[in-house]
Amino acid sequence: MAYVKPEEIVENMLQAGAKKASLPVKQLLIRGFLAGAFLGYATTLAILAATQTGWGIAGALVFPVGFVMIVLLGLELATGNFALIPIAVKDQRTPFSHLLRNWTW
Repeated sequence: MAYVKPEEIVENMLQAGAKKASLPVKQLLIRGFLAGAFLGYATTLAILAATQTGWGIAGALVFPVGFVMIVLLGLELATGNFALIPIAVKDQRTPFSHLLRNWTW
């Protein structure tokens, strides 16, 4: 198994924050709407799995699939923007105005 150094993880987070901050508004909206749809599908599927099987754990195992799909497809969630863009601003990889624009939309 490959070992990833913490410095590499932080560097990737800074790059992701700068990339998220520079996305055009159209991309933000499209990616945000799609992420919401996937979370809606995941929630519905989790509730269906829990009610059909009678086991709450079945729903708990199915729900994270929605988050995995969001990450793999590169979609936008507000929580990711709240976490990654401020550290990119602090590291001066993106201006504060991009953070405000992103959070406003």
